[in-house]
Amino acid sequence: MVKKFVLGLVCGSIVFTGAVFMNGTPNAAQDIDNPVSIDSNYVVGTAGENEKSSGSEFQLQKLPVTQTNNGVEFTIHSIRRTGLTTDFEITIKNGTTNETVAVDPSRLAMQTNHPSAGKASEKVGASPTNPDFTGATILPGKERHGWISGLALTEKELDSLIVELSLDGSDQRAFSFAIDCKNLKFRTL
Repeated sequence: MVKKFVLGLVCGSIVFTGAVFMNGTPNAAQDIDNPVSIDSNYVVGTAGENEKSSGSEFQLQKLPVTQTNNGVEFTIHSIRRTGLTTDFEITIKNGTTNETVAVDPSRLAMQTNHPSAGKASEKVGASPTNPDFTGATILPGKERHGWISGLALTEKELDSLIVELSLDGSDQRAFSFAIDCKNLKFRTL
């Protein structure tokens, strides 16, 4: 009896493992054209309506940078670097009339020196602690100002920084900023 039980568990786990490995394979061709963000939590959309882009290249902008997506305005005012985090001073204005917008800091993603030739590129995600925006919602016609944190960047000399974050409402809004970091004075603690 015990041998049959063990044999059944082994065979079942083999079948289950095979089914799990085969699950994504038939749709792989469709998924190639849908890139995901650095932390794989959301699909990165096209460039925001206020972002200047030509094809797949980002147009680098000096701080402060602002984008508007379906009535929600997102501004990055400054960047602060510490030993443990890279922090962004941001303001989110909900310009909609009947929609509450939710912020999920875990969707924050950053990439350094993306279009720079000869420079190392580094990708990091969100910091586990984001007291200003964890669980935050922004009511229609209101705004929220504060700091949102990503993990620390190890690269000392940054030419550029790509910052991505999405907000939830009746639909998901993706924001992607290409920040020019040449001669940028980072805040420090």
